[in-house]
Amino acid sequence: MSAAPSSRGEAVARTPDLAARAARVMPGRQSNLRAQPEPPVFIERALGQRMWDVDGRELIDFAIGMGPGIWGHGNREYQDALHAQLEKVFVVASGMLQTEPEVQLAERIVQHVPCADRVRFVTTGSEAVQMVVRLARAFTGRRHFVRFEGHYHGWLDNVLGGRVNDEAGAPPHALENPADPMHTEGRAEFSMRESFKIPWNDVDALEALFKAHGRDIALVLMEAVMTNGGCCIPRPGYLERVRELCTEYGVVLCIDEVITGFRMGLGGAQGHYGVTPDLASFGKAIAGGMPLAAVAGRADIFELLRTNAVVGAGTFNAAPMSMTAGLTTMRMLERDDGAAYRHIDTMQTHFMAEFRRLGHKHGHELLVQGVRGVFCVHFSALPVAYSARDLAAHADRTRSTRLRAALIEEGVYAGRGDRYFVSAGLTAPDLEEGLARIDRALARI
Repeated sequence: MSAAPSSRGEAVARTPDLAARAARVMPGRQSNLRAQPEPPVFIERALGQRMWDVDGRELIDFAIGMGPGIWGHGNREYQDALHAQLEKVFVVASGMLQTEPEVQLAERIVQHVPCADRVRFVTTGSEAVQMVVRLARAFTGRRHFVRFEGHYHGWLDNVLGGRVNDEAGAPPHALENPADPMHTEGRAEFSMRESFKIPWNDVDALEALFKAHGRDIALVLMEAVMTNGGCCIPRPGYLERVRELCTEYGVVLCIDEVITGFRMGLGGAQGHYGVTPDLASFGKAIAGGMPLAAVAGRADIFELLRTNAVVGAGTFNAAPMSMTAGLTTMRMLERDDGAAYRHIDTMQTHFMAEFRRLGHKHGHELLVQGVRGVFCVHFSALPVAYSARDLAAHADRTRSTRLRAALIEEGVYAGRGDRYFVSAGLTAPDLEEGLARIDRALARI
């Protein structure tokens, strides 16, 4: 779509005007997490895995809304289902009401997700995580939970950021540090003391924490794959040991599947690795782009919600449009014995291999790692990174920042944290054009 012509017949760029208008009325973009200085982009339309800005410039989108767009943009079947729901004129959201799509979606999640006996729907991943924390505390009668360096569980006070305290013998609460990329002012005074924070993928650290504080811990909250901190995979046996320790000490284990859920497969990361938690949180891809999240888990824990011993209220819980989007997404993922996943595998395997090759072509050692649906690219000679500390010590963040700027100039939009999301809507021509643009960007840094 071309920009409007000027009085001299030349195209007038709309982006600078929109950026100036936005600056007068908005405090930056709607999410300032990992904010980096980069040219403003105002999107007007999108289709598949491509977007066009208000000036008609095309970008290949490897962020896909940071994960929700498992079908890409503008999937016709998905859109038709939402239009049909709109025609029912039942778009009023109320957690007090129920619809048939809500029941059907919950049934499918119970069918596919190993830990799921029961399901409760909310709107965002941050809400789902807070429901998990509340449920675990109520179920165990304990107050503390465990979280891990490099993992992300939403923007609320008790789960955002904080540095691991490495001082020997010190209480294992996270420390406030302005240098922390997740640091925030305005945090509640004692929120950091709600949890213990330790390095991830470190069995010794986990065993030591349980030995010292295991009877005070209600919950272990973790990603099964560190998709928010470099796409680090678990060491062999690590997830299994976490499960064993939680069972031994009576601790609730939650796998945060907001990124991995329904991207790695219908069973999520827990299905892929064969480690079943007590609870799991889901979001993003669960509804293909509409706002929806969920908590799934054991029936005895969910009894606390059924009896109202634990409150999990929300006007937009199980909103009809989101339920329709979730049910449509699930049906499409189930189709043809998982054909969408096979397509993603084909596209992503080629994408990752070619990214490595292009890096080598231009003299860059690249670590390209991830799981189905998402991978990360780091300027590093490491063969694999298992933790945020590995990346901090061995990855060149300066070159990563330069690459992101070059990619935007070449018409490629990558996800924050050097992440690349592969949707079922990615076509071979999209990918080849994207790789050509990545080739040019790598040549410039």
